[in-house]
Amino acid sequence: MKPPSRSLLSALPALLLASGLLCVPASQARAADTDFQQWTQVTLQGPLSKRWLGYFEVQPRFGQDASALERLILRPALGYRLNKNVSLWQGYGWTPQFQPAYGDEHRLYQQLLVESKHGKTALTNRTRLEERLIEGAGGTSVRFRHMARFAYPISRDRRWSVIAYDEFFFNLNSTESGPKSGFDQNRLYLGISRQLNPQVRLETGYIWNYVNRTSGPDRSLNVLYTWLAITL
Repeated sequence: MKPPSRSLLSALPALLLASGLLCVPASQARAADTDFQQWTQVTLQGPLSKRWLGYFEVQPRFGQDASALERLILRPALGYRLNKNVSLWQGYGWTPQFQPAYGDEHRLYQQLLVESKHGKTALTNRTRLEERLIEGAGGTSVRFRHMARFAYPISRDRRWSVIAYDEFFFNLNSTESGPKSGFDQNRLYLGISRQLNPQVRLETGYIWNYVNRTSGPDRSLNVLYTWLAITL
C-alpha cells in the first residue's frame, strides 16, 4: 500500500474540520444557546527520567461573553514513554464550575498519546478515558474522548505553524442527575502557533464547541483560545 501523498496530508486539516461538522445535526445547532468564551491554557511538561514524564496544566475559562469565570481546570499527570512517538499517561483533574452556580468535579484519566510526522505535517492522536466524580451526580460518569490534531509549518524557519484539530466526546454510561450515555460534545479548532524559543510555544485560535445537553437546549460556544506551552 502506498503512503498518503503530501498534498493529501496537507489537506487533512480542512477535511477534519468538515467531518466534525457532521457530528452535530443542523437542526440541533440552530436551537442551541450560544455564548462567547475565552479559554487560556498554560502547560508545563518535562522529563523526570529517561522514560518518565511530568505534566501540569492550569486553564481558566471565562464565559457569559468572557465576563465571568465559568470553569477552572487544574490537571497534573505522569507519563511513560514507550518509544519516541508513543506515551501512556495517568492524570488527575480538578475542574470546578463557577457559573451559573458552583459545582465541584474531580476526574481521573488515562491517556494514550501518539505523535508522528508525515512530511512537514505533524500529527497527534490523543485518546483519553475519564472517570468523573461530579457533585450532585449519582455514581461515576465514564467519558471517552479522542482528538486528532494537525500542525503544518508556514514559514521557512518553521517557527510559525497553522493548527487544526477535532475532538469528539462520548459518555459510556448514564448517571442519576448527571451525564447520560451517548454523544456529549465536539470541538473544532483552527489556529496559529509561534515557537518563541526551543522551550516556549504560543498558540491562539478559534474553537467551536458544541455541547449536547440532556435537559434544556444544547450549547454552542464560540471560544477564543490561547495556549502557552512550556517544555523543559
